[in-house]
Amino acid sequence: MRHTYGILLLLGVSAGILSCKKASNPNDENEHEAINKVELSFSRPGAAVATFVMEDPDGDGGNPPSRIDTIRLLSNQTYTLNVRILNIVSGRETDLTPSIIAQGKAHELYFIPSGLNLSVTKTDKDAAGYPVGVTSTWTVGAAGTGSVQLKLMHKAGIKGPNDAPTVGHTDLQVVVPARVSN
Repeated sequence: MRHTYGILLLLGVSAGILSCKKASNPNDENEHEAINKVELSFSRPGAAVATFVMEDPDGDGGNPPSRIDTIRLLSNQTYTLNVRILNIVSGRETDLTPSIIAQGKAHELYFIPSGLNLSVTKTDKDAAGYPVGVTSTWTVGAAGTGSVQLKLMHKAGIKGPNDAPTVGHTDLQVVVPARVSN
């Protein structure tokens, strides 16, 4: 059963990773290069920063992701998360995070845990005071194994203060395995 779960999780991760594509409308404020790398950097007082990476060099479709790190956190701890969203082409890395922050009124990043005792609070806001999610606080409970789905939603003209992760269209979607230990 555990082996079957692992295979299903890997297939889900492979199918959903890094699905952003360049916008087709030249007037779309969200026009940017494809997202093919995400870095999650977790910090907590008195500990080194732990960074976990998801990378799919050829983007959506094509080959499966080349790297998906398992998020590894300690139980009963509080972490600060900083997210970097990147495009890498021909060895050149472009950080798309500043553009996403600047267009915060049209974006929101969601973290949807499955099988984990985890609470996520977004700590950054757009110009209207609505959450963006590039920075957040993660309060981790008991040990366990599961996953966290990351979704970057584009919400131009429709973003509200407490939107569900289904409002807008998906710029990025990835399911990341996660493990909380004692």
